[in-house]
Amino acid sequence: MNQEQFKSSWTQLKGTLQRQWGAFTDEDLRQIDGDQGTFKAIVQKRYGEKQADVSQWADRWYAKWSGWYEGYQEVKSPQFIGAKEG
Repeated sequence: MNQEQFKSSWTQLKGTLQRQWGAFTDEDLRQIDGDQGTFKAIVQKRYGEKQADVSQWADRWYAKWSGWYEGYQEVKSPQFIGAKEG
C-alpha cells in the first residue's frame, strides 16, 4: 500500500488497527492521521521486531478493504502472534 492508499483508507483502518493491535493509543492514531511514515515509526516504537507483521497485516487489510485481493481469507497464522483475535 502506498501513501495515497494509506491516507485514503485511514478512517476505516484506524479502528480495526487499534482493535487488532492493541498497543496503539488514541494519541498514536491522532499522530499518524493517515501518514504512512508516521505509522511506520509508531509501529517500530510499539512493536519493535514485530513491525513487519503489523505492516503486512495493514497491507492485507487494505487489499481486503479495497477489493483488489480476490480470494483473501482471514487466516490464523503464527506470524501474527501478538495480534488480538478479531
